[in-house]
Amino acid sequence: MTPQQSAQERLLTWLDIERQLKQRTSLWNCMPEGISLIDCFVSGMEVHHSCPEADVKEWLAEIFGSSYNKTNNVIRLRIGNAAYPVEFLNESQSESSDIERRTYPLWKEVTYVHEEKDKIGNKTEPPLKVQAPFWPTQWSSGPDLVSFHSFKGGVGRTTTLMTFVAACMQEVGTKPKRILVIDADLEAPGVSFWLDDVNKPAVSFVQLLEALHYPPTNTNETLDFFCDELRKTSLSLSGIQQELFILPAALDLSEIQDMPVAPEHLARNPQNPWQLSDYIHSLGQRLGVDAIFLDLRAGLSELASPILFDPRVDHFFVSTVAPQSVLGMREVLSRLHAFNSNLPLDRQRSATPTVVLSLLTKELREAGYYERALSVLNNAYPSNDTLTAGIVWLEADFQNTLMSVGSVRESLQVLPQSNRLFSSAKEWAQALYTEQKDSSLNLTQERMLLRQEKAKRLQEVCQRAQFAESDANAPILAIEPLLNLGKHFSKEPPNALMIGAKGAGKTFTYMQLVRTNSWLTFLTKLGFESNNIVDANIFPVLWSSNIEDTPKGEIKTAQNLALKSILADNKQIYLASTLSNKIRDNLKNPPDSWDAFWDELIIQQFGLGKSGLQELNNRLAQAENRVVLVFDGIEDVFEDVNQKSAVDAIQALLRLPNRMSELENRHLGTLIFVRADYVQAAIRQNLGQLLQRFHPFQLQWNPESFLRLAFMLSCQAGIYPDDPKSSENMRIEQLKDRLEELWGKKLGTEKSKEAHSARWVYSALCDLKGNVQARDLVRFLKFAAGFESTRSSQAWADRILSPENMRKAIPECSREKVAEAKQEIAPLRRWTGLMESSGVNHLKVPFSPEQAKLDTNLLSSLQEIGVIYEDLDGKLGEERLFLPEIYRYGLGFDTSATGRPRTQALLKKNIGSIPL
Repeated sequence: MTPQQSAQERLLTWLDIERQLKQRTSLWNCMPEGISLIDCFVSGMEVHHSCPEADVKEWLAEIFGSSYNKTNNVIRLRIGNAAYPVEFLNESQSESSDIERRTYPLWKEVTYVHEEKDKIGNKTEPPLKVQAPFWPTQWSSGPDLVSFHSFKGGVGRTTTLMTFVAACMQEVGTKPKRILVIDADLEAPGVSFWLDDVNKPAVSFVQLLEALHYPPTNTNETLDFFCDELRKTSLSLSGIQQELFILPAALDLSEIQDMPVAPEHLARNPQNPWQLSDYIHSLGQRLGVDAIFLDLRAGLSELASPILFDPRVDHFFVSTVAPQSVLGMREVLSRLHAFNSNLPLDRQRSATPTVVLSLLTKELREAGYYERALSVLNNAYPSNDTLTAGIVWLEADFQNTLMSVGSVRESLQVLPQSNRLFSSAKEWAQALYTEQKDSSLNLTQERMLLRQEKAKRLQEVCQRAQFAESDANAPILAIEPLLNLGKHFSKEPPNALMIGAKGAGKTFTYMQLVRTNSWLTFLTKLGFESNNIVDANIFPVLWSSNIEDTPKGEIKTAQNLALKSILADNKQIYLASTLSNKIRDNLKNPPDSWDAFWDELIIQQFGLGKSGLQELNNRLAQAENRVVLVFDGIEDVFEDVNQKSAVDAIQALLRLPNRMSELENRHLGTLIFVRADYVQAAIRQNLGQLLQRFHPFQLQWNPESFLRLAFMLSCQAGIYPDDPKSSENMRIEQLKDRLEELWGKKLGTEKSKEAHSARWVYSALCDLKGNVQARDLVRFLKFAAGFESTRSSQAWADRILSPENMRKAIPECSREKVAEAKQEIAPLRRWTGLMESSGVNHLKVPFSPEQAKLDTNLLSSLQEIGVIYEDLDGKLGEERLFLPEIYRYGLGFDTSATGRPRTQALLKKNIGSIPL
């Protein structure tokens, strides 16, 4: 039955009438003023009211339309046109105000709890309020309760649970490990069948429910009895150091065929609807276990709901990417989200569920079902934060060996082989057994000042590093593309395009080359041994307008040294202004050949007239010297990359490495630093081949170099005593561990469900293809450290940068980045100008090209530089354009409730494999 069917079409029996009323009143919690109670029976309906009877009739007519007859006070049912009578019971206002309803943690009640949303999915103000049940009191101590649920059976729920149990048992430590597993699937038990006779207790979960609901004496004696029985049959895995207790669903399947007491009965207790969880927790305390794992009944079953809706329980949901499993899980998660949205705000985040996508293969990851599962389930449990999903995501690969596990002991041996899931389970277990540091310990005044001083120094270091090309003392990080240069060109002058996005470090690297004046010196700074390198002088031909050109400056010093290598004078070298004018004049009156223009521009400065590159190369060979020609600042002299003469000029310059390769006995090399969007705009044919050829030297920041940069800057600020260059010798896991002192392991305590700090920062700063720029990380640390240095409230004791100030830094980063980029990137400047002149504002992500005044060419240009991502796979219609967070704030865009989960799905798809 679809939601579009009218109320009248749904009315087959009196139960449909009751459902309509429950839906309209959110399970009687949002009754119209003057109506206090409605009771539906098979024989008719009673309405208790204190308002005029006519008002009640109008309200019923709104709901049931023509099916309700006001005159006869009956509602017509479709079967046999039967009449369902309505009786009105008038009562005083005081009588009606005494009636109180509660919502219990059961599917039949939670299904009527929902959030009001507008047409684009945002919560309306004010949201629909419901009377929540008595929210359970937090347990003051362990054990942790952990549930595993799935909508369908056969998706790997039980093996997932036992993978986490195995991880707990393998966790390194001196303390004994004790775990309790409860098979709470009272229709299709799982773990129960894995028990050997010697480890099968004489009690079951069914019996526990019965003894708690009808205690022969009291519940304490009941729990003591079950504790004693479980101790007799525990599995000892390493003597008494590792002990596993398992409570089967039933001792015999006949128990669950005649089951007078179910979890629902305990949840119906008006004094404490959460007593089942409390009893299980108390049983675990008696056993001295560290955690209790519950394998719940699949589907929308009341056998699972009292545990499923308890916000104190750590919930894991297992689903394949098959549509029927995903759509069912969507219902589970959306109901859970509506229920949890009534929690106090400080408890909502801790109630974040974990979803395990199971039985995955390479083919399934590449198919549309995988991405659709991410999108659908993210939408079902949305987050208000674009950078933090409402769900914690884990993945489990399909493995044949896991399909035939037949015993508990076998599962503990085999399941650690499930590499991806077991790795996640180990991290969870590590947090379980980690002594929780109080991150908000009261710091002494002295420690607080020291911490603020470190933050202040980090801010200052990053302030300088943000424009490090002007800092002669700035250290250089040996990132992979620079190391590749040394590997490829140690025996000959380098000859390559250095392609990178804005902020990737092109000008910084260029100036490091210029300052060393020597190819050998540059490579030794990167860590190469000097005896294996053929040296060459550095000659800057073109440079950024941000670099000062003075007679005794760095540019002219490098040029003069290169000229001396062939005994040439410096009378022919160009000043920056002369060079710029020469190029602009030729753009207005293009030469016959731009190839010849660039060649002449080079050789004239070496005093060789119009002789050609081969002649310059010969002179260098005769002098037994080598020269590397370096170019930067292309975007400064060619501002409009769509101008034909500019395209021709850039194409010719990008062909220079080809012309260098043609030289015999090559003593001449070139490195051309160029923005990626300029390459894409200028090269219309064989672009893929060109990018592939120079891919090893592309200035990209991978996760490892990203962390290395953060550590290097922190060392410079004195946060770590290490040499800043020491980061180059660390593995990624070492970097992650060391950086916890900077920004913590997570954006919360280690045991929280907050995002991992390093991964969150990377996600916040990257575009939606997973590309991140060095300058943005520097900018982020600058702002976060700046906020921290002036913090007046209590600080986090285990880190320098607090989660709240890291979050505050992102909008500031975005605004500064956009303001800077608008000055330097013509397509972005043109787009923002168009929106301003057209009065376009308050747009939400995702948006359409028409809404944002984007034509095809402008959209393409903005996509190439990573400002806009077009989602062609999300089936979003015209509104399919997304902005990365690092641009969204600065451009003044908001996100819709539908846009946030899709952004998270795109990030997971494109950076999901990043090991942070």
